[in-house]
Amino acid sequence: MKKCCCAPMRHMSPQRDECPCCVEGMKHVLAQLNGKEVDIATLDQTGLGQGNNNFTVGTIENDFIVTGTIPGTGQAKRSAAFPICNVVEVRGDVLKNIFLPQIDETCDCCERSITSFLQHIQGQTVDVDTLATGQFNNMQNVKIDAVGKGTVRLTKNNKTWIVNSCFISGIFGFKL
Repeated sequence: MKKCCCAPMRHMSPQRDECPCCVEGMKHVLAQLNGKEVDIATLDQTGLGQGNNNFTVGTIENDFIVTGTIPGTGQAKRSAAFPICNVVEVRGDVLKNIFLPQIDETCDCCERSITSFLQHIQGQTVDVDTLATGQFNNMQNVKIDAVGKGTVRLTKNNKTWIVNSCFISGIFGFKL
Protein backbone atom coordinates (compact mmCIF):
# COMPACT_ATOMS: atom_id res chain seq x y z
CA MET A 1 0.00 0.00 0.00
CA LYS A 2 1.08 3.55 -0.65
CA LYS A 3 1.53 5.94 2.24
CA CYS A 4 -1.35 8.36 2.47
CA CYS A 5 -1.35 12.14 2.54
CA CYS A 6 -4.27 12.08 4.93
CA ALA A 7 -7.09 9.79 5.88
CA PRO A 8 -10.55 11.37 5.85
CA MET A 9 -12.62 10.14 8.78
CA ARG A 10 -15.21 8.56 6.49
CA HIS A 11 -12.53 6.40 4.93
CA MET A 12 -10.36 5.77 7.96
CA SER A 13 -8.58 2.47 7.72
CA PRO A 14 -7.43 0.70 10.87
CA GLN A 15 -3.87 1.53 9.80
CA ARG A 16 -3.74 5.35 9.60
CA ASP A 17 -0.49 5.31 7.63
CA GLU A 18 -1.99 3.29 4.80
CA CYS A 19 -3.71 5.23 2.10
CA PRO A 20 -7.46 4.51 1.88
CA CYS A 21 -7.37 5.70 -1.71
CA CYS A 22 -4.71 7.04 -4.06
CA VAL A 23 -4.49 10.77 -4.78
CA GLU A 24 -2.07 10.70 -7.71
CA GLY A 25 -4.87 10.82 -10.29
CA MET A 26 -6.45 14.03 -9.02
CA LYS A 27 -3.01 15.56 -8.45
CA HIS A 28 -2.19 14.85 -12.13
CA VAL A 29 -5.41 16.57 -13.21
CA LEU A 30 -4.96 19.61 -10.96
CA ALA A 31 -1.35 20.12 -12.07
CA GLN A 32 -2.61 20.60 -15.65
CA LEU A 33 -5.02 23.33 -14.54
CA ASN A 34 -2.50 25.92 -13.29
CA GLY A 35 -4.01 29.37 -13.95
CA LYS A 36 -7.36 27.97 -15.07
CA GLU A 37 -10.71 28.50 -13.38
CA VAL A 38 -12.83 25.54 -12.22
CA ASP A 39 -15.39 24.76 -9.57
CA ILE A 40 -14.02 22.44 -6.89
CA ALA A 41 -15.87 20.11 -4.53
CA THR A 42 -14.34 18.77 -1.34
CA LEU A 43 -15.52 16.33 1.30
CA ASP A 44 -16.55 19.24 3.55
CA GLN A 45 -18.22 22.09 1.72
CA THR A 46 -19.41 24.16 4.64
CA GLY A 47 -16.94 27.05 4.37
CA LEU A 48 -16.83 29.98 2.00
CA GLY A 49 -15.30 29.25 -1.38
CA GLN A 50 -16.19 25.60 -1.62
CA GLY A 51 -18.52 24.17 -4.20
CA ASN A 52 -19.42 26.53 -7.03
CA ASN A 53 -16.57 28.90 -6.33
CA ASN A 54 -14.63 29.91 -9.45
CA PHE A 55 -11.40 28.50 -8.01
CA THR A 56 -8.37 29.62 -10.02
CA VAL A 57 -5.90 26.76 -9.69
CA GLY A 58 -2.39 27.69 -8.64
CA THR A 59 0.35 25.27 -7.73
CA ILE A 60 0.70 21.91 -6.04
CA GLU A 61 2.52 22.39 -2.73
CA ASN A 62 4.26 19.66 -0.73
CA ASP A 63 2.94 17.08 -3.23
CA PHE A 64 -0.51 16.95 -1.60
CA ILE A 65 -1.97 20.48 -1.42
CA VAL A 66 -3.52 22.44 -4.30
CA THR A 67 -3.39 26.21 -3.88
CA GLY A 68 -5.15 28.95 -5.77
CA THR A 69 -7.63 31.78 -5.35
CA ILE A 70 -11.37 32.11 -4.91
CA PRO A 71 -13.56 35.20 -5.19
CA GLY A 72 -13.57 37.28 -2.05
CA THR A 73 -15.73 40.26 -1.22
CA GLY A 74 -16.25 42.58 -4.14
CA GLN A 75 -13.59 42.11 -6.80
CA ALA A 76 -10.96 40.85 -4.35
CA LYS A 77 -9.48 37.37 -4.64
CA ARG A 78 -8.84 35.24 -1.58
CA SER A 79 -6.13 32.60 -1.33
CA ALA A 80 -7.28 29.02 -0.80
CA ALA A 81 -5.62 25.65 -0.28
CA PHE A 82 -7.21 22.21 -0.36
CA PRO A 83 -5.66 18.85 0.55
CA ILE A 84 -5.88 16.88 -2.68
CA CYS A 85 -6.99 13.78 -0.77
CA ASN A 86 -10.18 15.70 0.10
CA VAL A 87 -10.93 16.89 -3.45
CA VAL A 88 -13.95 14.95 -4.67
CA GLU A 89 -14.21 16.57 -8.09
CA VAL A 90 -13.68 19.57 -10.30
CA ARG A 91 -16.06 20.99 -12.89
CA GLY A 92 -15.48 23.37 -15.77
CA ASP A 93 -15.19 23.95 -19.49
CA VAL A 94 -11.39 23.65 -19.38
CA LEU A 95 -11.63 19.95 -18.42
CA LYS A 96 -12.66 18.70 -21.87
CA ASN A 97 -9.09 18.25 -23.09
CA ILE A 98 -7.33 17.45 -19.81
CA PHE A 99 -5.41 14.18 -19.98
CA LEU A 100 -6.35 11.67 -17.32
CA PRO A 101 -3.44 9.75 -15.79
CA GLN A 102 -2.53 6.36 -17.16
CA ILE A 103 -4.06 3.46 -15.27
CA ASP A 104 -1.61 1.26 -13.40
CA GLU A 105 -1.72 -1.24 -10.55
CA THR A 106 -0.03 0.79 -7.81
CA CYS A 107 -2.95 1.16 -5.43
CA ASP A 108 -4.61 -1.87 -3.92
CA CYS A 109 -7.72 -0.19 -2.59
CA CYS A 110 -11.16 0.76 -3.86
CA GLU A 111 -9.49 2.86 -6.58
CA ARG A 112 -8.40 -0.20 -8.54
CA SER A 113 -11.80 -1.92 -8.46
CA ILE A 114 -13.89 1.18 -9.29
CA THR A 115 -11.49 2.09 -12.13
CA SER A 116 -11.86 -1.39 -13.60
CA PHE A 117 -15.65 -1.19 -13.33
CA LEU A 118 -15.77 2.27 -14.92
CA GLN A 119 -13.63 1.03 -17.83
CA HIS A 120 -16.15 -1.78 -18.33
CA ILE A 121 -19.07 0.67 -18.65
CA GLN A 122 -17.17 3.55 -20.33
CA GLY A 123 -19.26 5.33 -22.96
CA GLN A 124 -22.54 4.68 -21.16
CA THR A 125 -24.86 7.35 -19.78
CA VAL A 126 -25.47 6.83 -16.06
CA ASP A 127 -26.32 8.59 -12.81
CA VAL A 128 -23.41 9.12 -10.39
CA ASP A 129 -23.54 9.92 -6.68
CA THR A 130 -20.44 11.22 -4.89
CA LEU A 131 -19.48 12.06 -1.32
CA ALA A 132 -19.65 15.79 -2.10
CA THR A 133 -22.78 17.78 -1.31
CA GLY A 134 -25.15 20.00 -3.24
CA GLN A 135 -24.71 20.33 -6.98
CA PHE A 136 -21.75 17.94 -6.93
CA ASN A 137 -23.55 15.09 -5.19
CA ASN A 138 -25.97 13.63 -7.72
CA MET A 139 -25.14 13.93 -11.39
CA GLN A 140 -27.86 12.51 -13.62
CA ASN A 141 -27.61 11.33 -17.21
CA VAL A 142 -23.86 11.88 -17.48
CA LYS A 143 -21.67 10.08 -20.00
CA ILE A 144 -18.60 8.22 -18.80
CA ASP A 145 -16.28 9.94 -21.25
CA ALA A 146 -12.83 8.76 -20.08
CA VAL A 147 -11.31 6.76 -17.23
CA GLY A 148 -7.87 7.33 -15.74
CA LYS A 149 -6.02 6.28 -12.62
CA GLY A 150 -8.30 7.32 -9.76
CA THR A 151 -10.26 9.67 -12.03
CA VAL A 152 -13.21 9.62 -14.37
CA ARG A 153 -14.36 12.34 -16.77
CA LEU A 154 -18.14 12.76 -16.96
CA THR A 155 -19.89 14.91 -19.55
CA LYS A 156 -23.42 16.13 -20.12
CA ASN A 157 -24.30 18.70 -22.77
CA ASN A 158 -21.80 21.53 -22.16
CA LYS A 159 -20.77 20.44 -18.65
CA THR A 160 -17.65 18.47 -17.78
CA TRP A 161 -16.60 16.99 -14.44
CA ILE A 162 -13.49 15.09 -13.42
CA VAL A 163 -14.26 13.02 -10.35
CA ASN A 164 -11.89 11.28 -7.94
CA SER A 165 -13.23 7.77 -8.44
CA CYS A 166 -12.61 6.87 -4.78
CA PHE A 167 -15.33 9.33 -3.76
CA ILE A 168 -18.02 7.83 -5.97
CA SER A 169 -20.69 6.44 -3.67
CA GLY A 170 -22.92 4.94 -6.35
CA ILE A 171 -23.38 4.43 -10.08
CA PHE A 172 -26.88 3.80 -11.42
CA GLY A 173 -28.53 2.89 -14.72
CA PHE A 174 -25.65 1.06 -16.43
CA LYS A 175 -25.81 -2.07 -18.57
CA LEU A 176 -23.39 -4.95 -18.12
